[in-house]
Amino acid sequence: MKEPGIIEYSILIVASLCFAVAGLYLMANFSRLFRGTIKNELLRKNAAAWLIIFCMTIAMVPMSGGFFYLLGKYGWGWSIGSHFISATGCTLIIYNLARLVAENRQLKKLSFIKHTALVVVTLIATTLAINIPLSHWMYGKDAAPFMKYVISNSVYLASATGIVYGVINYLDIERKRKFDEKELELSRLRELKTKAELDALHSKINPHFLYNALNSIADLSVTDGKRGRKMTIALADLFRYSINYSDNNYSTVKDELAMAEVYLQIEKIRFEDQLNYAIQADEETGHYLIPRFLLQPVVENAVKHGLKATGKLTEISVEVKLDGEGLVVHVADNGPAFPDEINPGYGFKSLFDKLDLLFPGLYAVQFSNDPRKQVSVHINKLMKDEPLV
Repeated sequence: MKEPGIIEYSILIVASLCFAVAGLYLMANFSRLFRGTIKNELLRKNAAAWLIIFCMTIAMVPMSGGFFYLLGKYGWGWSIGSHFISATGCTLIIYNLARLVAENRQLKKLSFIKHTALVVVTLIATTLAINIPLSHWMYGKDAAPFMKYVISNSVYLASATGIVYGVINYLDIERKRKFDEKELELSRLRELKTKAELDALHSKINPHFLYNALNSIADLSVTDGKRGRKMTIALADLFRYSINYSDNNYSTVKDELAMAEVYLQIEKIRFEDQLNYAIQADEETGHYLIPRFLLQPVVENAVKHGLKATGKLTEISVEVKLDGEGLVVHVADNGPAFPDEINPGYGFKSLFDKLDLLFPGLYAVQFSNDPRKQVSVHINKLMKDEPLV
Protein backbone atom coordinates (compact mmCIF):
# COMPACT_ATOMS: atom_id res chain seq x y z
CA MET A 1 0.00 0.00 0.00
CA LYS A 2 1.45 3.34 -1.08
CA GLU A 3 1.47 5.89 1.70
CA PRO A 4 0.32 9.40 0.72
CA GLY A 5 2.86 12.19 0.61
CA ILE A 6 2.92 15.15 2.97
CA ILE A 7 1.17 17.38 0.45
CA GLU A 8 -1.56 14.82 -0.26
CA TYR A 9 -2.09 14.14 3.44
CA SER A 10 -2.24 17.87 4.21
CA ILE A 11 -4.82 18.36 1.47
CA LEU A 12 -6.87 15.48 2.87
CA ILE A 13 -6.80 16.89 6.41
CA VAL A 14 -7.88 20.36 5.29
CA ALA A 15 -10.57 18.87 3.03
CA SER A 16 -11.83 16.56 5.77
CA LEU A 17 -12.14 19.44 8.23
CA CYS A 18 -14.07 21.48 5.68
CA PHE A 19 -16.36 18.53 4.94
CA ALA A 20 -16.87 17.92 8.69
CA VAL A 21 -17.95 21.52 9.25
CA ALA A 22 -20.14 21.39 6.15
CA GLY A 23 -21.69 18.10 7.28
CA LEU A 24 -22.57 19.43 10.73
CA TYR A 25 -24.00 22.62 9.25
CA LEU A 26 -26.10 20.66 6.75
CA MET A 27 -27.29 18.34 9.52
CA ALA A 28 -28.43 21.30 11.62
CA ASN A 29 -30.36 22.66 8.62
CA PHE A 30 -31.59 19.31 7.35
CA SER A 31 -35.27 20.28 7.13
CA ARG A 32 -34.48 23.27 4.91
CA LEU A 33 -32.19 21.57 2.40
CA PHE A 34 -33.46 21.42 -1.22
CA ARG A 35 -36.84 22.78 -0.10
CA GLY A 36 -37.13 25.08 -3.09
CA THR A 37 -35.76 22.65 -5.69
CA ILE A 38 -37.13 19.16 -4.90
CA LYS A 39 -40.90 19.02 -4.39
CA ASN A 40 -41.23 15.36 -3.39
CA GLU A 41 -40.63 15.26 0.38
CA LEU A 42 -39.18 11.72 0.53
CA LEU A 43 -36.84 12.40 -2.39
CA ARG A 44 -35.82 15.73 -0.87
CA LYS A 45 -35.00 14.12 2.49
CA ASN A 46 -32.99 11.36 0.82
CA ALA A 47 -31.00 13.87 -1.23
CA ALA A 48 -30.27 15.91 1.91
CA ALA A 49 -29.27 12.76 3.82
CA TRP A 50 -26.96 11.63 0.99
CA LEU A 51 -25.18 14.98 0.96
CA ILE A 52 -24.68 14.91 4.74
CA ILE A 53 -23.47 11.28 4.76
CA PHE A 54 -21.05 11.97 1.91
CA CYS A 55 -19.60 14.99 3.73
CA MET A 56 -19.21 13.05 6.98
CA THR A 57 -17.56 10.03 5.31
CA ILE A 58 -15.08 12.33 3.53
CA ALA A 59 -14.40 13.97 6.89
CA MET A 60 -13.34 10.54 8.22
CA VAL A 61 -10.79 9.96 5.43
CA PRO A 62 -7.61 10.77 7.45
CA MET A 63 -8.65 8.11 9.99
CA SER A 64 -9.35 5.48 7.35
CA GLY A 65 -6.49 3.27 6.21
CA GLY A 66 -8.81 1.82 3.60
CA PHE A 67 -8.93 5.08 1.70
CA PHE A 68 -5.14 5.13 1.30
CA TYR A 69 -5.23 1.51 0.22
CA LEU A 70 -7.71 2.32 -2.54
CA LEU A 71 -5.79 5.48 -3.39
CA GLY A 72 -2.55 3.54 -3.84
CA LYS A 73 -4.16 0.67 -5.75
CA TYR A 74 -6.77 2.41 -7.90
CA GLY A 75 -6.01 6.15 -7.71
CA TRP A 76 -8.09 9.16 -6.75
CA GLY A 77 -11.04 8.45 -9.01
CA TRP A 78 -11.95 5.07 -7.47
CA SER A 79 -11.03 6.28 -3.95
CA ILE A 80 -13.52 9.17 -4.15
CA GLY A 81 -15.99 7.07 -6.15
CA SER A 82 -16.12 4.49 -3.39
CA HIS A 83 -17.41 7.18 -1.04
CA PHE A 84 -20.19 8.00 -3.53
CA ILE A 85 -21.17 4.32 -3.54
CA SER A 86 -20.95 4.13 0.26
CA ALA A 87 -22.98 7.30 0.75
CA THR A 88 -25.65 6.04 -1.65
CA GLY A 89 -25.94 2.67 0.10
CA CYS A 90 -26.02 4.30 3.53
CA THR A 91 -28.74 6.72 2.39
CA LEU A 92 -31.00 4.12 0.83
CA ILE A 93 -30.79 1.67 3.73
CA ILE A 94 -29.37 3.26 6.89
CA TYR A 95 -31.07 6.65 6.64
CA ASN A 96 -34.46 5.32 5.60
CA LEU A 97 -34.53 2.64 8.30
CA ALA A 98 -33.50 5.21 10.93
CA ARG A 99 -36.13 7.60 9.56
CA LEU A 100 -38.84 4.97 9.92
CA VAL A 101 -37.84 4.45 13.56
CA ALA A 102 -37.60 8.20 14.25
CA GLU A 103 -40.99 9.01 12.67
CA ASN A 104 -42.95 6.00 13.89
CA ARG A 105 -45.96 7.27 15.85
CA GLN A 106 -45.95 4.44 18.36
CA LEU A 107 -42.22 4.80 19.06
CA LYS A 108 -42.61 8.57 19.47
CA LYS A 109 -44.70 7.83 22.54
CA LEU A 110 -41.55 6.63 24.29
CA SER A 111 -39.60 9.03 26.46
CA PHE A 112 -37.18 11.36 24.69
CA ILE A 113 -34.12 9.45 25.96
CA LYS A 114 -35.50 6.01 24.99
CA HIS A 115 -36.58 7.23 21.58
CA THR A 116 -33.20 8.85 20.87
CA ALA A 117 -31.32 5.77 22.11
CA LEU A 118 -33.41 3.56 19.80
CA VAL A 119 -32.52 5.80 16.84
CA VAL A 120 -28.79 5.65 17.76
CA VAL A 121 -28.87 1.84 18.08
CA THR A 122 -30.64 1.58 14.73
CA LEU A 123 -28.01 3.80 13.11
CA ILE A 124 -25.11 1.78 14.55
CA ALA A 125 -26.61 -1.61 13.67
CA THR A 126 -27.54 -0.67 10.10
CA THR A 127 -24.24 1.14 9.50
CA LEU A 128 -22.27 -1.96 10.52
CA ALA A 129 -24.60 -4.18 8.49
CA ILE A 130 -23.90 -2.10 5.38
CA ASN A 131 -20.26 -1.09 5.78
CA ILE A 132 -18.81 -4.52 6.66
CA PRO A 133 -20.12 -6.28 3.49
CA LEU A 134 -19.32 -3.17 1.44
CA SER A 135 -15.72 -3.22 2.69
CA HIS A 136 -15.35 -6.89 1.79
CA TRP A 137 -16.56 -6.06 -1.70
CA MET A 138 -14.22 -3.07 -2.14
CA TYR A 139 -11.05 -4.54 -0.59
CA GLY A 140 -11.56 -8.13 -1.56
CA LYS A 141 -9.13 -10.56 0.07
CA ASP A 142 -7.26 -7.62 1.69
CA ALA A 143 -10.34 -6.51 3.71
CA ALA A 144 -9.33 -8.09 7.06
CA PRO A 145 -6.68 -5.50 8.07
CA PHE A 146 -9.18 -2.67 7.53
CA MET A 147 -12.07 -4.12 9.51
CA LYS A 148 -11.10 -2.42 12.76
CA TYR A 149 -11.18 0.93 10.96
CA VAL A 150 -14.48 0.10 9.30
CA ILE A 151 -16.09 -0.98 12.58
CA SER A 152 -14.70 1.88 14.69
CA ASN A 153 -15.50 4.51 12.05
CA SER A 154 -18.99 3.10 11.52
CA VAL A 155 -19.78 3.12 15.24
CA TYR A 156 -18.26 6.57 15.67
CA LEU A 157 -20.04 8.11 12.71
CA ALA A 158 -23.39 6.48 13.50
CA SER A 159 -23.18 7.48 17.17
CA ALA A 160 -22.21 11.06 16.31
CA THR A 161 -25.09 11.30 13.83
CA GLY A 162 -27.53 9.91 16.39
CA ILE A 163 -26.34 12.32 19.06
CA VAL A 164 -26.61 15.29 16.70
CA TYR A 165 -30.12 14.10 15.79
CA GLY A 166 -30.98 13.92 19.49
CA VAL A 167 -29.62 17.41 20.16
CA ILE A 168 -31.48 18.92 17.22
CA ASN A 169 -34.66 17.08 18.18
CA TYR A 170 -34.33 18.26 21.78
CA LEU A 171 -33.85 21.86 20.65
CA ASP A 172 -36.92 21.57 18.41
CA ILE A 173 -38.96 20.16 21.28
CA GLU A 174 -37.83 22.97 23.58
CA ARG A 175 -38.54 25.58 20.93
CA LYS A 176 -42.00 24.15 20.34
CA ARG A 177 -42.68 23.96 24.08
CA LYS A 178 -41.72 27.60 24.58
CA PHE A 179 -43.76 28.59 21.54
CA ASP A 180 -46.78 26.66 22.85
CA GLU A 181 -46.37 28.31 26.25
CA LYS A 182 -46.33 31.74 24.64
CA GLU A 183 -49.35 30.86 22.50
CA LEU A 184 -51.17 29.57 25.57
CA GLU A 185 -50.37 32.74 27.48
CA LEU A 186 -51.49 34.92 24.57
CA SER A 187 -54.67 32.86 24.25
CA ARG A 188 -55.31 33.23 27.98
CA LEU A 189 -54.75 36.99 27.79
CA ARG A 190 -57.07 37.28 24.79
CA GLU A 191 -59.69 35.25 26.65
CA LEU A 192 -59.39 37.48 29.72
CA LYS A 193 -59.60 40.60 27.55
CA THR A 194 -62.68 39.27 25.78
CA LYS A 195 -64.28 38.30 29.07
CA ALA A 196 -63.58 41.74 30.55
CA GLU A 197 -65.09 43.44 27.50
CA LEU A 198 -68.18 41.22 27.59
CA ASP A 199 -68.59 41.69 31.34
CA ALA A 200 -68.48 45.43 30.80
CA LEU A 201 -71.11 45.19 28.07
CA HIS A 202 -73.36 42.93 30.16
CA SER A 203 -73.16 45.15 33.24
CA LYS A 204 -74.28 48.35 31.53
CA ILE A 205 -77.97 49.16 31.55
CA ASN A 206 -79.08 52.35 29.84
CA PRO A 207 -79.09 54.87 32.75
CA HIS A 208 -82.01 56.78 31.18
CA PHE A 209 -84.14 53.65 31.20
CA LEU A 210 -83.24 52.96 34.85
CA TYR A 211 -83.94 56.57 35.86
CA ASN A 212 -87.35 56.59 34.12
CA ALA A 213 -88.28 53.16 35.50
CA LEU A 214 -87.50 54.16 39.09
CA ASN A 215 -89.47 57.40 38.70
CA SER A 216 -92.42 55.45 37.38
CA ILE A 217 -92.21 53.02 40.32
CA ALA A 218 -92.14 55.97 42.73
CA ASP A 219 -95.27 57.44 41.13
CA LEU A 220 -97.08 54.12 40.97
CA SER A 221 -96.33 53.40 44.62
CA VAL A 222 -98.64 56.31 45.43
CA THR A 223 -101.28 55.97 42.70
CA ASP A 224 -101.40 52.23 41.92
CA GLY A 225 -99.54 49.96 44.35
CA LYS A 226 -100.24 46.74 42.44
CA ARG A 227 -98.82 48.06 39.17
CA GLY A 228 -95.89 49.56 41.06
CA ARG A 229 -95.13 46.17 42.66
CA LYS A 230 -95.45 44.42 39.29
CA MET A 231 -93.04 46.88 37.74
CA THR A 232 -90.56 46.52 40.62
CA ILE A 233 -90.54 42.72 40.27
CA ALA A 234 -90.02 43.01 36.49
CA LEU A 235 -87.14 45.46 36.99
CA ALA A 236 -85.58 43.13 39.57
CA ASP A 237 -85.85 40.21 37.11
CA LEU A 238 -84.13 42.29 34.43
CA PHE A 239 -81.25 43.21 36.72
CA ARG A 240 -80.93 39.68 38.05
CA TYR A 241 -80.48 38.54 34.45
CA SER A 242 -77.87 41.26 33.84
CA ILE A 243 -75.81 40.17 36.88
CA ASN A 244 -75.06 36.88 35.06
CA TYR A 245 -74.41 34.58 38.02
CA SER A 246 -73.52 31.74 35.67
CA ASP A 247 -70.74 33.87 34.14
CA ASN A 248 -71.86 32.85 30.67
CA ASN A 249 -71.52 35.06 27.60
CA TYR A 250 -74.31 33.23 25.81
CA SER A 251 -77.96 32.77 26.56
CA THR A 252 -80.66 30.65 24.99
CA VAL A 253 -83.14 32.22 22.61
CA LYS A 254 -85.86 31.23 25.07
CA ASP A 255 -84.24 33.17 27.95
CA GLU A 256 -83.45 36.17 25.74
CA LEU A 257 -87.06 36.35 24.59
CA ALA A 258 -88.22 36.12 28.21
CA MET A 259 -85.98 39.06 29.18
CA ALA A 260 -87.08 41.08 26.16
CA GLU A 261 -90.65 40.52 27.28
CA VAL A 262 -89.77 41.63 30.83
CA TYR A 263 -88.35 44.86 29.40
CA LEU A 264 -91.46 45.41 27.27
CA GLN A 265 -93.70 44.73 30.30
CA ILE A 266 -91.89 47.48 32.20
CA GLU A 267 -92.38 49.91 29.33
CA LYS A 268 -96.03 48.88 28.90
CA ILE A 269 -96.69 49.54 32.58
CA ARG A 270 -95.15 52.99 32.15
CA PHE A 271 -97.05 53.90 28.95
CA GLU A 272 -100.17 51.76 29.42
CA ASP A 273 -102.27 51.67 26.24
CA GLN A 274 -99.66 53.41 24.11
CA LEU A 275 -97.60 50.23 23.65
CA ASN A 276 -98.52 46.84 22.26
CA TYR A 277 -96.08 44.05 21.52
CA ALA A 278 -96.01 40.53 20.15
CA ILE A 279 -93.25 37.93 20.54
CA GLN A 280 -93.07 34.93 18.27
CA ALA A 281 -90.38 32.27 17.81
CA ASP A 282 -90.13 28.93 16.08
CA GLU A 283 -90.31 26.23 18.73
CA GLU A 284 -87.04 24.61 17.63
CA THR A 285 -85.09 27.86 18.14
CA GLY A 286 -85.56 27.96 21.93
CA HIS A 287 -82.41 26.00 22.85
CA TYR A 288 -79.99 27.74 20.49
CA LEU A 289 -77.47 30.18 21.93
CA ILE A 290 -77.08 33.87 21.17
CA PRO A 291 -75.18 36.64 23.01
CA ARG A 292 -76.69 37.74 26.31
CA PHE A 293 -78.73 40.94 26.05
CA LEU A 294 -78.80 40.74 22.26
CA LEU A 295 -82.51 41.54 22.03
CA GLN A 296 -82.96 44.14 24.76
CA PRO A 297 -81.06 47.02 23.08
CA VAL A 298 -82.85 46.37 19.77
CA VAL A 299 -86.24 46.37 21.48
CA GLU A 300 -85.28 49.45 23.50
CA ASN A 301 -84.40 51.25 20.26
CA ALA A 302 -87.83 50.40 18.86
CA VAL A 303 -89.52 51.86 21.97
CA LYS A 304 -87.30 54.95 21.97
CA HIS A 305 -87.74 55.84 18.30
CA GLY A 306 -91.34 54.70 18.09
CA LEU A 307 -93.37 55.44 21.16
CA LYS A 308 -91.17 58.04 22.83
CA ALA A 309 -90.47 59.94 19.63
CA THR A 310 -94.07 60.13 18.41
CA GLY A 311 -96.18 59.70 21.55
CA LYS A 312 -98.54 57.59 19.45
CA LEU A 313 -99.58 53.96 19.80
CA THR A 314 -96.53 51.87 19.06
CA GLU A 315 -96.67 48.27 18.03
CA ILE A 316 -93.53 46.17 18.34
CA SER A 317 -93.03 42.71 16.91
CA VAL A 318 -90.19 40.36 17.89
CA GLU A 319 -89.66 37.26 15.77
CA VAL A 320 -86.95 34.58 15.87
CA LYS A 321 -86.66 31.80 13.31
CA LEU A 322 -84.18 29.45 11.72
CA ASP A 323 -82.49 30.75 8.59
CA GLY A 324 -80.53 28.08 6.74
CA GLU A 325 -77.48 27.26 8.90
CA GLY A 326 -78.20 30.03 11.39
CA LEU A 327 -80.79 32.20 13.11
CA VAL A 328 -82.46 35.45 12.19
CA VAL A 329 -84.03 37.87 14.68
CA HIS A 330 -86.51 40.47 13.42
CA VAL A 331 -87.57 43.40 15.59
CA ALA A 332 -90.18 45.53 13.80
CA ASP A 333 -92.13 48.60 14.89
CA ASN A 334 -94.50 51.13 13.31
CA GLY A 335 -92.43 54.17 14.27
CA PRO A 336 -90.72 56.65 11.92
CA ALA A 337 -88.61 55.13 9.14
CA PHE A 338 -84.87 54.73 9.53
CA PRO A 339 -82.84 57.58 8.00
CA ASP A 340 -80.65 56.90 4.97
CA GLU A 341 -77.54 57.19 7.11
CA ILE A 342 -77.85 55.45 10.46
CA ASN A 343 -75.71 56.62 13.35
CA PRO A 344 -75.92 53.78 15.91
CA GLY A 345 -76.20 54.79 19.54
CA TYR A 346 -74.92 53.04 22.65
CA GLY A 347 -77.40 50.15 22.39
CA PHE A 348 -76.48 49.17 18.86
CA LYS A 349 -72.78 49.73 19.49
CA SER A 350 -72.96 47.21 22.34
CA LEU A 351 -74.82 44.84 20.01
CA PHE A 352 -72.09 45.05 17.37
CA ASP A 353 -69.37 44.67 20.03
CA LYS A 354 -70.90 41.47 21.40
CA LEU A 355 -71.35 39.97 17.96
CA ASP A 356 -67.77 40.88 17.01
CA LEU A 357 -66.46 39.11 20.10
CA LEU A 358 -68.68 36.03 20.06
CA PHE A 359 -69.52 35.53 16.36
CA PRO A 360 -66.72 37.25 14.45
CA GLY A 361 -67.42 37.27 10.73
CA LEU A 362 -70.55 35.17 11.25
CA TYR A 363 -73.26 37.81 11.57
CA ALA A 364 -75.01 40.60 9.73
CA VAL A 365 -77.28 43.42 10.95
CA GLN A 366 -79.76 44.95 8.50
CA PHE A 367 -81.93 48.06 8.86
CA SER A 368 -84.90 48.16 6.48
CA ASN A 369 -88.04 50.22 5.92
CA ASP A 370 -89.71 48.13 3.24
CA PRO A 371 -92.02 46.22 3.41
CA ARG A 372 -91.95 47.19 7.08
CA LYS A 373 -89.58 49.00 9.36
CA GLN A 374 -87.43 46.44 11.13
CA VAL A 375 -83.98 45.50 12.35
CA SER A 376 -82.79 42.04 11.33
CA VAL A 377 -79.89 40.31 13.05
CA HIS A 378 -78.55 37.28 11.18
CA ILE A 379 -76.29 34.87 13.07
CA ASN A 380 -74.79 32.41 10.60
CA LYS A 381 -73.88 29.73 13.13
CA LEU A 382 -76.06 27.42 15.20
CA MET A 383 -74.90 26.74 18.75
CA LYS A 384 -77.12 24.47 20.78
CA ASP A 385 -77.37 24.73 24.54
CA GLU A 386 -76.03 21.31 25.54
CA PRO A 387 -74.62 20.34 28.94
CA LEU A 388 -70.89 19.67 29.05
CA VAL A 389 -70.07 15.99 29.52
